[in-house]
Amino acid sequence: MTVDGTDRPMRIAVIGGGRRCKALLEMMDQRRFPGLRAQIVAVADPNQDAVGVQRAKAMGIMVTTDYKDFYKIPDLDLVIQLTGKEELLEDFIKHSPAKVRVLESAISRLFGDIIRFQEESLLHERQLELVEGIVESMFSSIRDRVAILQPDRKIVDANRAFLDWAGLSKEEILGKFCHQISHRSLEPCPHPSSHCPLEECLQTGSIGHAIHEHYDRNDEVRFCEITTVPLKSPNGSIELILEVQRDITDELEKKLEQKTQAFKRNLARLIHEDKMIALGKLVASAVHEINNPLSGIHALARLMRRQLEEGLLPADLEQFKYYLQLIDTESARCSTIVSNLLSFSRQHKLERRLFDVNKVIHDVVLLSRHRMELQHVSLGLELEQALPEIEGDAGQIQQCFINLIFNALEAMPEGGRLTVRTALDAKRREVRVEVEDTGVGIPNELMSQIFEPFFSTKNQDKGVGLGLSVVYGIVKEHRGSIYVKSKVGKGSCFIMRFPIPSKTSCHGREPQ
Repeated sequence: MTVDGTDRPMRIAVIGGGRRCKALLEMMDQRRFPGLRAQIVAVADPNQDAVGVQRAKAMGIMVTTDYKDFYKIPDLDLVIQLTGKEELLEDFIKHSPAKVRVLESAISRLFGDIIRFQEESLLHERQLELVEGIVESMFSSIRDRVAILQPDRKIVDANRAFLDWAGLSKEEILGKFCHQISHRSLEPCPHPSSHCPLEECLQTGSIGHAIHEHYDRNDEVRFCEITTVPLKSPNGSIELILEVQRDITDELEKKLEQKTQAFKRNLARLIHEDKMIALGKLVASAVHEINNPLSGIHALARLMRRQLEEGLLPADLEQFKYYLQLIDTESARCSTIVSNLLSFSRQHKLERRLFDVNKVIHDVVLLSRHRMELQHVSLGLELEQALPEIEGDAGQIQQCFINLIFNALEAMPEGGRLTVRTALDAKRREVRVEVEDTGVGIPNELMSQIFEPFFSTKNQDKGVGLGLSVVYGIVKEHRGSIYVKSKVGKGSCFIMRFPIPSKTSCHGREPQ
């Protein structure tokens, strides 16, 4: 817009130097009205500290305290009143030159409102820019990996942590599917167990959650906790998905380590409790075994004392030697039994060292032989000689064998045959141990439960069912395996396999 069809811009004066004036000056300076060729030439306001007046001074525009000074401005084309006081505009109109156009009060108010709306719009724009800047700063500085996805799984934005994790630039990652980056796959969540949180988000309209295995920039697999949040339009449809990824690998490893340590502590406690149960059974049997030789020793001592009191004849010396030999033999056997019981009852930490399985079996047989005799159970030992040593805690393995032998004896209350075998599996580098009985056997429906804690087929007064679960724990602690073959009415065979250490040579025949 020009004046009278000429190229001269319209010259405008403003009454009122407040915020509206300042906003008008800024809009004119920023050419917010491209169709209007005009310039502000003067501003009048009694308050010379008003923001509009200060802005006018900074722009080199004439300022005055009295709007009547506008009459002296040559070629003034228009006066705008932005104070909201209509009496000022009416007073100016009475004395203004005819050539100066003055916006009527309604139009002036309308123009003032337009300026106010524009001022508010600028304020909102600045606030929006500030908020966007804060959001962008927060988005970039979040330590967790954050990506914004379309419902079709394409990535439209990602923060710095996400880019660093993937080892890619933003240009390389935008437009790619999320599963291409995280799973290195062309198919979404390829593994059947990989629940897709984005799909859950789309189906439910609420937050989705899952734990996935993702590849990092070095192609190493890490465990990640995934949370997806739907970003909805005003009509409620999901336009974008906010995906937050958090690496929990170290946290899971720490928890796993804690669980492992707790399991080992519980296993050690169960092993000791089970050992005390087994010790009670051994002591009950050993009391009878020790009582007989002690009674014989006592009788021989009384006999020798009576003969000494009556006087010894030369022929009695040979008889005394025989009695002393019996006393020596029987007392040594009692001492060995008591020493083995004390050794078995002693609680000690797990000590891994090489030991001979056959020797452990002989020690166990010595402790339990009397009980076998009382139950009329015959023992068969089929031990392969020169077996390689295995590594572990001999005391715990001894407890395994005692538990299995006691189980076998309890399965043969009317007598039977117990066979203990050892063999070398050179091909698999394993030592195999079998404990077989001719007892009642285990029903098929119970086979999967026999190694569970507190499961027992016996009466409550026969035990609490810790034996086989402890055996299983000890075997696994020694990196071995255990399984059972059984037929009802025919008996059971427990088979254990223990690995031979790599530093130990492996010699012997293959097991049949």
